[in-house]
Amino acid sequence: MKVYVSNINPGNEALKFIDARLLDDGYRGNWSSQHNRYTMEKVVKILRLFDKYAPDKRRMAIRTTDLSKRPENTPDERIYAQFCNDCKLAVGIGTQDAMRKNIFVDLHRMGLIVRYDAARYPIDPLARRKVKYVSLSDQGMKLIKAGKIEVEFFIFSKGVDKLLGGYISVLLDLLRDTELQLKNVTIYEFMFFVSAIGTEASFNIGRRQCIDLIKSYRSLSRIQRHSVVEVLKDKLKPENYSGSKTAKRDFHNWYNKAEQVYSILHQTVYFEVQDKKLVLKQGRSSNEKSRYFRNHKIKKALGFELHHVVPLGWSENEYQFKLLDKWENMVYIDGFSHAKITQNRNRNVVMTANEDDLMLSDYNENQIYLENRKNILYSTNKQNIMLDYNRQLLNIVD
Repeated sequence: MKVYVSNINPGNEALKFIDARLLDDGYRGNWSSQHNRYTMEKVVKILRLFDKYAPDKRRMAIRTTDLSKRPENTPDERIYAQFCNDCKLAVGIGTQDAMRKNIFVDLHRMGLIVRYDAARYPIDPLARRKVKYVSLSDQGMKLIKAGKIEVEFFIFSKGVDKLLGGYISVLLDLLRDTELQLKNVTIYEFMFFVSAIGTEASFNIGRRQCIDLIKSYRSLSRIQRHSVVEVLKDKLKPENYSGSKTAKRDFHNWYNKAEQVYSILHQTVYFEVQDKKLVLKQGRSSNEKSRYFRNHKIKKALGFELHHVVPLGWSENEYQFKLLDKWENMVYIDGFSHAKITQNRNRNVVMTANEDDLMLSDYNENQIYLENRKNILYSTNKQNIMLDYNRQLLNIVD
């Protein structure tokens, strides 16, 4: 195996993991927004301008060809051109090409707009399809009509969680666990370890393994951690590699991706970034996890992880956050099942039962089957309480 940093402290598990991760061409992790430095204020202004030019969730025809290939706008693209001009003046971003290829992609994945093909059929947010029409979504309308800044922050944060594939929920779990006492996650710890959670790459890990790797990395001396970064900066340069772009390694590009994630997370209601470290905003501690174990009369077991069925990051106000952060919205499941839910971007929110077993499904029939005492540890006497609570939450939050 190619050695990048593991010789800095032979036997250190974190360094061995970094070397193994860099063997994979997908070493940078899952897709995320990398090109846009959003603030909630800018997003709200863009959506309000959208509502001005295409009110009441009306579909707006957009350009389908780059300006370099066709500088002029067709008649049905003129409203779109005016909208983009206003966005550029109001928030400093939003050329016709950038709006279509970058900004609209992110806003769709945040659930704030809907994109359509030429036949006016809605397109999946993650699909790579040619887009002809765009409209505000119900969620986008809710954001611009919120009226209160704290409600706007929650709705925006929910969109960020969906954009980043559930990382708000992952990081809330890591930083709110009073036993772990992480207190913060540095940008390099996010790059190397947290961003490996729930990937479909060879270096995929669960949350428990991530914690162990962070602790192993923190066991290094400050000089050794500094050396890790400096060595990677020197070795991971595209010019050091031959072959296709996919086969090359680029530390600067990888770091920019993590920096963009931190920039967006800093805009949410949950986190702030201090000296390249992600920390919880005050008032986010909870004892509901310990209540789960008391109510179900079970003990912690090796290989199992506590999971919020409806993610905390889906909250749209403080009241909803408190409703989601209840033991009734939690399941204690094996790491493999947890990883599959994370890979599905935490969308398995619908709870059903088959005798003593539970199922967690999304709305596209992706189902995680949790066999009692094998994949989930809970008291079957609490099953009806959990099922009823899940139905109530989905009516409120979804």
